[in-house]
Parts: sequence; structure tokens; C-alpha cells
Amino acid sequence: MSAAGVGVGGVGVAPVGTVGPMGAPTPAAAAPVRSPPSSDTIGSEAPPSPASAAPYWTNLTSAYGPPGGYSEAMTYDDANQTVLLFGENATGGGTFGDGTWEFSRGVWADISSSAGAPPPDQSGMAMTYDQRDGYVLMFGCLASTVVNGNCNDTWSFANGTWRQVDAVDSPAAGDINGNTGLRGPLSLAYDAADGYTLLTNGFDTWEYAGGVWSPLCEIPSDCSAGFIPGPNLSGTAVYDAHDGYVLFVGVAEQNESIVGGGSWTWEFAGGQWTNVSASVGTAPSPRLGAQMTYDSTTGNVVLFGGTSCLIVATCGAGDLNDTWTFQSGTWQNVTSSGAPPARSFGEIADDPPDAAIVLFSGIVEVGPDPDSAGNDTWTWGTSPPIAGLSISVAPATPVPGAPAQFTSSFRGGIAPFSYGWEFGDGGSSSLPNPSHTFAGDGVYPVNLSVSDSAGHTATASISVPVYATLSVRSLDAEPDPAILGQPVNFSAVAAGGTPPYAYSWAFGDGGTGGDLANITHIYTTNGPFEATVSVTDAVGSTANATVNVSIRLQALAGFTPPSAGAPLTVDFLGQGQGGTPPYRYSWAFGDGATSSEEDPIHAYRSDGEFTAVLTVFDARGNSSNVSLTVRLGPAASGGSPLAPWTVELAIGAGAAGAVVAAWSVTFLRRRARRQEGEAWINELTAETGPPGSGKNR
Repeated sequence: MSAAGVGVGGVGVAPVGTVGPMGAPTPAAAAPVRSPPSSDTIGSEAPPSPASAAPYWTNLTSAYGPPGGYSEAMTYDDANQTVLLFGENATGGGTFGDGTWEFSRGVWADISSSAGAPPPDQSGMAMTYDQRDGYVLMFGCLASTVVNGNCNDTWSFANGTWRQVDAVDSPAAGDINGNTGLRGPLSLAYDAADGYTLLTNGFDTWEYAGGVWSPLCEIPSDCSAGFIPGPNLSGTAVYDAHDGYVLFVGVAEQNESIVGGGSWTWEFAGGQWTNVSASVGTAPSPRLGAQMTYDSTTGNVVLFGGTSCLIVATCGAGDLNDTWTFQSGTWQNVTSSGAPPARSFGEIADDPPDAAIVLFSGIVEVGPDPDSAGNDTWTWGTSPPIAGLSISVAPATPVPGAPAQFTSSFRGGIAPFSYGWEFGDGGSSSLPNPSHTFAGDGVYPVNLSVSDSAGHTATASISVPVYATLSVRSLDAEPDPAILGQPVNFSAVAAGGTPPYAYSWAFGDGGTGGDLANITHIYTTNGPFEATVSVTDAVGSTANATVNVSIRLQALAGFTPPSAGAPLTVDFLGQGQGGTPPYRYSWAFGDGATSSEEDPIHAYRSDGEFTAVLTVFDARGNSSNVSLTVRLGPAASGGSPLAPWTVELAIGAGAAGAVVAAWSVTFLRRRARRQEGEAWINELTAETGPPGSGKNR
């Protein structure tokens, strides 16, 4: 992809050295070291002197941070003592955005909602801290609101709020960022020696002071200040406080390719550009989109990465990850094995309170896509802050009386570390990964503070729910055995876990129940059934329990009523329901005779009143009986068939709970047929049995 016209902002720093006759600082003789102000001292000690160790890269990427992208603008906000980032796309990976973030003490903070009305979605703008005017200054862009064009807005950021500056004589939009083949990316650098902000695109140069823009070098009409018409340079500029001038590093770039075969180093001082390429030693190889800033802790300008190839299709992945420093007019390669992944058009800024510089994102050469936008954060320094401190506990829901293992993790910092744990129940520990036992149920606030030997401190906290393991302490069904067509009351008692609980029921016959601890269900077919309750607690743990529900065995009996006296043959019909089929039948006809048939025929030899008893046995040996009264004699002669279809049926009183049953049409029909059987005598003839019995004689 082409990244031409994408800018990298410079970083302003405090004036260094003494004040000259005209009020401009003169360069200091030795490398200054800027210590964090007392209000920004992190922890109880100041970071170690840079002379005690060589700077190195540290990955401070954490789960919370800007979503990623490239060609944003970033600088150190000297008034707020934080690193300011603008232009982030909320979804990440894109070019245009209007998000505002701050970085301080190893932590990113999204301040977009409190920063007032921001500039529109932008990319490629330049940013620096303007010490003369006392605010962060941002200028120019490739704006999403401008079709194939640039914008020349001037913005300030002060007291946490963006404000558009009605600047005088702003550089024309057509003369700035992104005009491929003529002008390179924009750079802003506060020139502390000359007392104004310098803007350049490697071709033209302007100064900004008190809300007024003034041209210093505009090609071709006026360029006495020194930038030569050719080659046209693409690069980045930053104020070198150690050497007392603005440093520009770039290459000749035209038609989205690097030409000229060289790397160019220029200085700007006293309103004049000077080409010093021949005297700076071995300079970085030719590149575009390098990240460069001044490191106030070490007194060096630091340059990282960039790309040696703008069009991947023509020369492959060309991103670099080498590190260079510039001091006293000389470049030095300080690349180490622990450098960040190769990238270009990312953002870099000095971070004095953390005694480091911060590198964020860019077009990062990782994975299968060499042009993917990253969202990683790195620091360069001898004492990186502690970042990304987090706490984990195993198990996630500890059980009272059992040990819970706590683990801390973070990036950065300088060993050795000290730890301060507070477990919310009065307990504490100074171990890195302690074990702690909570005595009782509850939700405990656990806090951790970590300090390092450089005085950095970070804190983290979590809420730990402590409960016994979730279980179903009891599950009951009443009555059991159940009676067909009558409610069965189920009750479950859950314990442990993290209340509140949610319940889900399955009754084993296809019926289900909702979120109730006590619930009723009606069975309409023979069992037995396995009813199951599933309990889920507030953190997603589950526990199950089952209860076997049998259907009470019931005997049903009927007969054809006699129409005359003895001797008379009577048709008896038997049926079993519930229990566990198959059934056995035992008849006693009241006159001493018996039968083991289901539907026997019996002949009574004399008149009288007889009690016939049917006993039904199921496969488990359970039994149920029912009795019939048979009257024979003159009193029965001419009578109506009034003997009932009889069923032994016990109905419990006071069914409790809500009735929840998912009956199919089949279940409803079965129930209706059983009810018809109970009233079968109303239509009984000698040729038929109870409806649904399958009998037809």
C-alpha cells in the first residue's frame, strides 16, 4: 500500500542552556538530563540515573489501550505532564479518527468524552507542545471530510480541551501534507532556541507564534532560508535540546518511491537550514515514516524503524526495526535484539515523568499482512513504568475454608519488586503470588499494590465471590408414586455457588418447567420417569439433580350387569394403569370362585349380593385392588345397567405450587380416554370394554 503523505509529529521540550543576548537559549555544553518534576515522582524514589544503564525497549502493551492505527499525532503535553494522542479510530485499523487518549505512568486513558468537540476525523496531522503559547499545537491533515485533499486547520489542546485556533496566514492546504512527488509528511517542532514552532514538509518551512503563521521558506518564490529545490525531502523533524537546533532526517521521495540513494540530515537554527549530511557519521539507511523524538532523560534524539519500500508489490515488505540515537552531531546505531516489531508511520513521544519515550502502533509488520495496523505500546528507557497490572484467582469462585491461589502479572518495572495484598477480610500478604483462605461466604474486594526499585507503583483490584460449590442439596416429589392426572409437587433446594439461582426443569415425559424452585407437573402416561432440575448461579456455574418418579399402580374393573336371576353368566373386565407393566390379574368373585384372567367370564349359580374383587400386580410386585358389587335375583330383573366402571383412586388435597406441563395433543387424548373409561358404565354393552382398552368381544 502507499503511505505517502502521512505525517509524524515532532516533540517540543523545555529550553536548555543559558539565555543569549536576544533572549534565545544557547546550546548547553554537556548532555542535559531532564528529571521528572516533584509532582510527577512515581513512588517514593526517583528513577535511576541514565548513566547507570543503557536504555532498552520494553513492551508495555496491555488489554486496555487505544484500538490501534497509524498516522495519528502524538506529543508530550508539558502542561498536563502526560503524553497526548489524537486521531484514533474507535474501531482500530483505520486511518481517520477523532479519538483523544493520554498515557501516564504506564497506563492509557481514553479522554475523548471530556476533551470537548474534537477536530474532525483526521490523519497525517503534525503535533507538538508550543512552550511560547502554553498549549499543544496541531496543524494540517488528510481529512476524511475532504475528498482527495488536505486541510489546514490549526488546533490547540489546553486544560484538557480542544479548541480551533483562528490562525492568521495559515499555510494553504494545497501547499502541505501529501502532495506526492513534491512535498512529504508534515512535522511540527517547537524551536526553543528561536522561540517559535517550526512547520516543515521537507520542502517548505513556516514558523508559528502567538496564533500567526509566517513563511520562512516557500518554494519557488522565497527560499533564502536554505531548503534546496531538489531533492524534495520526506522525513521528520524534532527539536534537539542537547545540540540546540531542530533536526530533520529524511530521504528524497518522488512518485511513491525512494530516490536519490541517500539519507539526508539537516539542522535548523537562527532561521536557517543547513545540510549536515556529510558530517554526521554513518546515518540511518534511507527510509520513510520513521518514528523520531527527543529523549529528555538521555539527551539523545531517538529514531526507530520506518520503511525502505512504499509499494509492497514492487519490493516486498520493507519495514525496519532498527534504533538510532543522535547527539553532538553524530548518529549511532543502538539496535538491540529486544526491539519492537518493524513498523512505519507510528507515533513516538518523550515521556519525562516516566523517564522514557513512548512508541505506539503504526503499520506493523507482523503476521500474514505486512500492512496491518497494530496497537502495541513500547517504552525506551532505563526504568520503564509498571504497566498492565492484573490479578487472577483460582478457582474463580473460592470455597470457604479452602485455599485460593492469587497470581499477579504486569509488564515493565525494575526488579526487585515489592507486593502489598489486601484480601478484604483483614488478611494481607507480601508474596508475589500468595494463597489465601476465606472463612465465610461473601464477595471480597481484593487489592494489590506493586512497587519496583525505581519507585514506580501500580495498583489493581478485583471482587472475589466466595461460596461453597454449587449443589442441589435436596430434590423431592410429592406424592411419589404419582397419580395419573393429578399434580405432583416438585421442590429443589440449591446451596453454594453465587446466588441468585436460576432453575430449569425436565420431567422425563417431554414436559419442561420454568425458573421456579417449587413447581408442579401432571403426568398422563405410565412411568416411571426421571425428573431433572438444572440450577445455574450468577457466575454461570451449574449443578443438576434427578429424582425417579413412579406412577401409582391402579386397578380398574367393570362388568355387564345381570338382567335376570341365577344362574347367570357375567362378563368381567379388568385393567391396570400406572406402576410398571406388564400386569398380573387376580379375581375373587365373592362366591368362592377365582380367576387369573384379565377379563374373565363367571357364572353365578344362586341369587344374592356378591362382592367381586380384582387385584392387579405389576412387574415390581406392587398391587392394587378394586371391588365390585354384583346383585342377582328378582330385584335385579328388569333393572338398568347401573354397575359402575370402578377405579381405585386417591386424590391428595391442596396441590401446591404452579402447574407447568407441556402436554402434547396425544397426552390430552390419553387423559380424555381414561376419564371416559371411568364413566364407561354409561355406555357399556356386552360387546365392548372401556374406551382405549382394545377389547371388543
